[in-house]
Amino acid sequence: MITIFLGENMADLRIDIMADVVCPWCYLGYTRLKQAIEQLGDDYRIDIRWQPFELHPDMPKNGANRETYLTERFGSPERLNEATHALQQVGIEAGLQFNFSEKGRLPNTKLAHQFILAATKVNLATPFVLATFRAYFTDGKDIGLTSVLEEIATGVGMQKADVEYALSSNAQRLTEKKLAHLRSIDINSVPTYVINDKFMIQGAHDPESFLKVLNDIAQKTP
Repeated sequence: MITIFLGENMADLRIDIMADVVCPWCYLGYTRLKQAIEQLGDDYRIDIRWQPFELHPDMPKNGANRETYLTERFGSPERLNEATHALQQVGIEAGLQFNFSEKGRLPNTKLAHQFILAATKVNLATPFVLATFRAYFTDGKDIGLTSVLEEIATGVGMQKADVEYALSSNAQRLTEKKLAHLRSIDINSVPTYVINDKFMIQGAHDPESFLKVLNDIAQKTP
């Protein structure tokens, strides 16, 4: 669904992306959005900001077995397998590799969101998020582990002080506050994109649909 909230025009395009790093459609959605942005051209500056969302808010701190957890959600192993294979095919078409193992784990992503918050402070949020997507979906790493997140952070250029902030109680409090705020305004599915604080797009649309909406918004922007 694409919904547009009309309001006062603003310059350029700020895109707030509500996403979780264990959401395959968030990975796919950003990939398609990026293709649309590239087609939009250089006439507009794009400011992307990642906002936290927990796809599985009830996830234990140490995570859970992916197959067991999602089988309960989908109702049967067969339905889970069908959904997994369909997702893998869509991923191939988008140039993304989704690898899932029977022993794979679904992590609690709250700490990952704290790292995204820290990465945002040093303009490395998008590289960190994309590297985290790849680590989880392609490489099969447990992104609930501090050591894995630290490795990803270092790989995208975050410094020791950035990692320390990600692990701080301040980052934890701010992340909790952001999560609570999004729940309070009924953001209950991802990916969700809010452009210039008043245009909303929900779902992993194809690049052409994204481009049409971005063009429409850009024309309204002085």
